[in-house]
Amino acid sequence: MIYKVAVATSDGINVDSHFGHVLSFVIYDVDEETGEYDDVEERDVAAACSGGNCGSIQVVQLGCGGQNGSSSCGGSGAPDTPMEKLAEALSDVDYVLCAKIGPHAIRALAKYNVSAYDIVLPVGQAIKKINDFRLKIKARKQNLNTGV
Repeated sequence: MIYKVAVATSDGINVDSHFGHVLSFVIYDVDEETGEYDDVEERDVAAACSGGNCGSIQVVQLGCGGQNGSSSCGGSGAPDTPMEKLAEALSDVDYVLCAKIGPHAIRALAKYNVSAYDIVLPVGQAIKKINDFRLKIKARKQNLNTGV
């Protein structure tokens, strides 16, 4: 089984960048059985953090009233914060690896079933840890299903 990992790296060698500050992610395809991985894409994104503002929570006024008394409680469903837009840009990957990630980013990614980990290691070692983790979970599930 092949799965995707997005890595925040400034040099292509180490996981060393903050999730909200990165301008591109290297996307890897990982073969779960062999642990082999290939970088398949460098995906440019807009940084979600700027000027000390990193994924801030939106303030919603009571009553949802817009200007001029209009009522606009509905939403378009489209991501409207920089953090949500960044999470949507990574919605097709299974894991995000970065040197630092905050709770807003983790929640935004979780909406797309993307797991995020902050880890500072060379890319190969970090991907190996993710793959080992996946294999352990898979083995546990099999043991539960067989009653072992």
